[in-house]
Amino acid sequence: MAVIELYKMEVHNEVWRYTSHQNDVLYNGLNWSAHAIERDNGIEQSDNPLRADTAFEVAAGSDLANLALNPPLNVAPKITILRSEDGRQFYTVFAGRIMAGVWNDGFVSVELEAVHTELQITGLTETVTPQCRYSLGSRKCGHIESARTVTVTAVNGNLVTLNESLPLEYNYGRLKHGHNHHYIDTQPNVKTLRLLHPATFTVGDQVEVNRGCDRTLATCHSRFNNAINFGGAVNLPTKNPYIGDPIDR
Repeated sequence: MAVIELYKMEVHNEVWRYTSHQNDVLYNGLNWSAHAIERDNGIEQSDNPLRADTAFEVAAGSDLANLALNPPLNVAPKITILRSEDGRQFYTVFAGRIMAGVWNDGFVSVELEAVHTELQITGLTETVTPQCRYSLGSRKCGHIESARTVTVTAVNGNLVTLNESLPLEYNYGRLKHGHNHHYIDTQPNVKTLRLLHPATFTVGDQVEVNRGCDRTLATCHSRFNNAINFGGAVNLPTKNPYIGDPIDR
């Protein structure tokens, strides 16, 4: 009996099922649509479906070719290849993801990457510090900050005077004028803000100001009542507990 291969592609909650057999295949109660697929022999050279390297070709313009050429933004579709020599029992012979589709004389060559190769890719590292790692108002911070509208009464370079008194909570905050955004460096007093760069507005203009966060637990709790979402390591030790060397934070 001819070898039958099943190809399962996944993107989030969407699943596509194809078979290289000339007829549709019913397996596990699911229909696998017949599709002209020509695969190389990379799988036959490995006995580990997580390490095998392979690729296959499909006719340009087909659904599978379009999926390889135009995957969803920033998503590499997952792919699992199953194989059977008797038409009854299928075994997984490859697991990984689709990396690219390349035009090739009326066909599309689909390049695959095995799970083992994917896991070997160096990931991004994250520095652990006593200060919060999240930006105020971000998804992980979770705090919703409302802007306050005030009127400018004086401008001297990057020093701005306002018509209203503000609590001393605007260090590291933001000031918005139209489509322009300014970062607040310091707040010398209740009516004065010092911007990081010279102001682009004039006396009489209305601006929106948002409070700032110095990323400490004390500020997170007292100013925003948001300590439950604090993203810093408050109990990070200052010395190596085994040999006593200082820890670089």
